Amino acid sequence: MKPKTWLLGWLAAALLILIPSGVTVYTIDPYFHYHKPDPEKYSYTLDNERAQNNGILRHFDYNALITGTSMTENFKTSEADRIFGTQTVKVSFMGGTYKEINDNIAQAFSYNSDLKLVIRGLDMMRFTDDPDLIRTDLGTYPEYLYDDDPFNDIEYLLNKDVLLGRIIPAMQEEAGITSFDDYGRWHDLFPFGRKTVCPNGINPYRPETQEHLSEAEKEILRQNITKNVTDLADAHPEAQFLYFYTPYSIAWWNETAGKGLLEKQLEAEQEATRLIVSHPNIQLYSLNLRSDIITDLNHYKDNQHYADWINSLLLRYMKEGTCRITPDNCEAYLKQEADFFRTYDYTSLNTQEDYTEDLYAAALLNREITKQEPVDLLKAEGITRDVRNAETDGETLLCTGTLQRDSAEEISEYLKGDDFAGMRMKLYLDEGHRFLTFSGRKITNQGQPTVCVYDSEGNLAASHFGSFIHIDYRKHMYFLDLKDLKGEITILFHGGFTDMTGSLYSSYEFSDIILY
Repeated sequence: MKPKTWLLGWLAAALLILIPSGVTVYTIDPYFHYHKPDPEKYSYTLDNERAQNNGILRHFDYNALITGTSMTENFKTSEADRIFGTQTVKVSFMGGTYKEINDNIAQAFSYNSDLKLVIRGLDMMRFTDDPDLIRTDLGTYPEYLYDDDPFNDIEYLLNKDVLLGRIIPAMQEEAGITSFDDYGRWHDLFPFGRKTVCPNGINPYRPETQEHLSEAEKEILRQNITKNVTDLADAHPEAQFLYFYTPYSIAWWNETAGKGLLEKQLEAEQEATRLIVSHPNIQLYSLNLRSDIITDLNHYKDNQHYADWINSLLLRYMKEGTCRITPDNCEAYLKQEADFFRTYDYTSLNTQEDYTEDLYAAALLNREITKQEPVDLLKAEGITRDVRNAETDGETLLCTGTLQRDSAEEISEYLKGDDFAGMRMKLYLDEGHRFLTFSGRKITNQGQPTVCVYDSEGNLAASHFGSFIHIDYRKHMYFLDLKDLKGEITILFHGGFTDMTGSLYSSYEFSDIILY
């Protein structure tokens, strides 16, 4: 065979393989470089912010966006849409600099003339970054997905990782797409509280002197804020920009002071704040004066990262104008904040309660988030209550007895009948009430807590099954997450034993039954 014929044959064979592969990548387009997804036909997983965000901004339908670093990844666009009446996308950049984030917002405006609302977190530790800083330690930026050069798209169309890691699953798995509520979300992966944030305790060490912001650093800060925060807002007066300082925990401020950087950090925030608040279409928010929040480590997984209910609270506050820094209150805010961080008793954190149930912190804050008051289910009106083999004084529910259930029968199914020692409640659960807490203690014998929550169709939606063997005679608090429920529900509290093998005098006392 002649060399020319051989080469042409290999070229033809290569093209027969490569062209269909490129066409398939173009058709499914897992990074949305060419068009919006087709979730009715293919499976799309949103999990690569630097590769997928630009495509989202290019081709998705939206008039609002949420962006920032990992501090914004727990926002739920469904909440933003409900609160602001928008169609929102979330395009966070974990570890992103002010420039990276601002450049992407600018691109969003170039792609979408309908964009009218930008919600953005401003990480306070990045005030003095170089205004042109781009992170190179987080992997290579897929520049070919950001530009309009069709020739370098070969890196995408014939990318082995895209073909094997994206295209094949997209065709094999169930059609659909990750929701923006879940995109980037990390909240469910971590515990929260003092024992997680500072397991070795708080060290209140302070160096003899604190550093201050130099004139050179002030100039860099001014350039960073102007170029990457305020100029874009000035260029788009038709849009509203809701910025917020990411609320680091008090443990972070203690660490900052321990490094001799407290005054420098406060001065940087003062400079940045004065530069931002004067722009008419920017609203700036901060929780730093909500000392009850930033000093409660039950809201944090580490020094900086807060739980998703803080994201929910921020959305509510931005809608209402709560905790907003304005030209009128700016100086008073900055002085009060500085006084607080300088004088706070940081050692008090060492004795702070660490909730057994992380979501209890969310329950306590839920009144502010949803505007719904907690409900005492033993006292509230409008609840149908059926009490059997128990007595209540409105404060406690004392349950005595055993079930006649055969041990082979499912407890939650058996309790749908009339054999129980305790109380069955029927009520309407609105969207504002999302958590159920109750306390209880074993009184005698095999008394133990059995609590079942059923939805309107009688399906078990949440439950707690205690064991008398593993609980003592002290009072304990328990917690159930009901945030995925709404409408008519039934809650059954049973405090006796769960089958006929226990003592007839087994008893358990429930109290503090609160719906948050």
